[in-house]
Amino acid sequence: MKPGLHIVQGPPASGKTRLALAWALEVLGRRGRVFWVGLPHQRAYVYRLLSEEGAFLGLEFLSFQALYYRVLAEAGWLKPLLPGAGRVALVGEALRRAGEGPVAPGEARLFARAIAELKRYGISPFALPKEGEAGRLRRVYRLYERLKAGSLDYDDFRHRALKAPLRLFPWPDLVVVDGFREVGPLDLRFLRRLSERVPVLLTLEVLPEGCAPHRVLEARPVARRVFRLANPVEEARYLLRALKRALAPKALGGEGLAPEDVLVVAPPERIGGLMLLKDEYGLPLEDGRERALAETEEGERVLALLNPFPTGRDLLALGFSALGRKALRLGLAGEEALRALAEREGLEAEWEAFLRLRTPGPDLEAWAEAALEALGVEAKEVFLSRFRMALRVDRGEPLAWWRSLLLDEVLPPEVGRGVAVLPPLRATGVRARRAYVLEWVAGRYTLGEREDYFLLEDLREQGLLKGLPRRLRGLDPLFLEELSTRGEEVVLLYPEAGPGGPVEPLVPGVRPQALPPASRLEALPQAPFRPAHPTSPASPPHAEVLRRYLECPFRAYLERYPLRDGEGSPWRALPSPVDLGALGGLFADGRVGPWLRAHGAHLQGLRLYVLWPGRRYRLRLDGVRWEGRAVHLYRLLGEGAEPDLSPKRRWTEWLALKALLQREDVEAVYLWAWPWLGRPRPVGKGVYRKGDALPALKEVEPLLEKALRSWGAFPPRPGPHCHACGLADLCRKEEE
Repeated sequence: MKPGLHIVQGPPASGKTRLALAWALEVLGRRGRVFWVGLPHQRAYVYRLLSEEGAFLGLEFLSFQALYYRVLAEAGWLKPLLPGAGRVALVGEALRRAGEGPVAPGEARLFARAIAELKRYGISPFALPKEGEAGRLRRVYRLYERLKAGSLDYDDFRHRALKAPLRLFPWPDLVVVDGFREVGPLDLRFLRRLSERVPVLLTLEVLPEGCAPHRVLEARPVARRVFRLANPVEEARYLLRALKRALAPKALGGEGLAPEDVLVVAPPERIGGLMLLKDEYGLPLEDGRERALAETEEGERVLALLNPFPTGRDLLALGFSALGRKALRLGLAGEEALRALAEREGLEAEWEAFLRLRTPGPDLEAWAEAALEALGVEAKEVFLSRFRMALRVDRGEPLAWWRSLLLDEVLPPEVGRGVAVLPPLRATGVRARRAYVLEWVAGRYTLGEREDYFLLEDLREQGLLKGLPRRLRGLDPLFLEELSTRGEEVVLLYPEAGPGGPVEPLVPGVRPQALPPASRLEALPQAPFRPAHPTSPASPPHAEVLRRYLECPFRAYLERYPLRDGEGSPWRALPSPVDLGALGGLFADGRVGPWLRAHGAHLQGLRLYVLWPGRRYRLRLDGVRWEGRAVHLYRLLGEGAEPDLSPKRRWTEWLALKALLQREDVEAVYLWAWPWLGRPRPVGKGVYRKGDALPALKEVEPLLEKALRSWGAFPPRPGPHCHACGLADLCRKEEE
């Protein structure tokens, strides 16, 4: 086999990996050495394929990064590595030095991704325009390279490997590059350079411009079955029964497949549910999702410490159990509410201990180390290194950055010997005898192609940026073909309807034949259990829960608990209290900046989402601003939303208005409704003074008393509101 670059092109499931394996086995059979370059998650798959052919020594699996590291190490060109979280932190420092004002981690992450793409395609900052958002990227990119000094990020490995002497020892007899949809120009240049010394087999689905294939493979037939199930629950249950039957021995009526012969592809948000059910079905499922460092057991404790709005769950995670249980039962969150609870329950000592633990001292690094020690974190250096990065970005307020960098640090999943349950991107490049794919519906599996924030499509075809690929390339059909060919036999499943209503399948399917029970609960059904309606002696969280209680008690009960994610308010982008001087980054935004400048008088000092505790109920005020003896009370809304403060739709502001006017230090209360990016508008009279009539209260107070008298039982109450309720799948209104 002579040196040279041999490119094999073929669609998914055309046999590219099997061809590469045959080349590798020929070399290994004569005691040669093979470098197999692929995606990290392919390692176990490649070694399994090799083991099926017998015991062979001499094959080493490497990622591109590991190969470049090897080249630089042999040449003596290595420098300290800057990990992904370190890149984000350094970009944050570059933004700050560029005069961008306070820098949010999300903004730094956006710039870091853009810089990584430019470096991956060999584009220097000087190739970028000097104006507009691209000009901002140019300045930050230059500063980032300057601040990086003697360190190397992952993309620097690629650049330096193109220039470093090739002194690999021992030299491979064959290099296989497999599992990639396409390769970038710098990777291709390195492979051409390597191929001058050694044969390089490169398999691709999309051919680089100007490259001719050594061989073209045709797609091979794949046995596909498409099944439709009534809903996601039935879909998941069918999958688990099918897996149990596939893995069961033939003597017991199963198919006798080994766990590694089967894989499951599912949207990331569906994998957690499958893992919860694996014990019920006795299935060896392996979670194939990557996890952030913050999602480890130790990371969760550190995140609980860093939560700027602590909850009862955070207190429990940190060992403050008495206060944590009470806060969790009452649904309390935030330092103000937790402090009040501690004072009321005589738990001040526990609260003070919590504050001491989470409050940084003058020596920030010593505080962080002591806090990690107190939390029982064994891998302290990993967490401390991210804290040092956070200090470099923002020494005044490092905790938000520390939290973000821990969430950025991704850990690969542990490789087991069970059935791999993979998110879509981790399923590329691996195959099995049989693959099951969940939710085979339109729009579910996509590469998310969209224009870049900094460099639009037309800009990528100009001047020195011509080497940068377009973002809108229409690769989704190829991606779907990849996912639907992950097995010699593929079973595509989809629900006829989900929480949002009917769905559109990518390929219409048929109802599958019913499978026998596969879990103890299914095989041994008990007498139907009908639980009583829930009850609770706890006081209601706040007045709006009481208002919703009168509409439907059951819904009010369920919405007290985090059974579904709520939509985040855009107002939470602002700090509380609002300090206009600390919003430099937001002022630069083309929409938010002019709005901030226009309404600075209302925004400065505005406190957001203030909890007002009471003996019988509580109020959560959207926005409060004091102006001497006058109070400005704001109902904060989403962009373009119309205010509705009628007694049937809102109680909080009317109850707060009455309570404020009863205080001696308040002479007037101004009532406003304020949509995001809109202007504040007076509500009712606009300004209310002592002695003014409050007609809305004549409706609100009787309803409030009625709700308080009834609170404690939570039967469903069907009505027109059912149509807008997102909890229909949990409701038991048919029992009424």
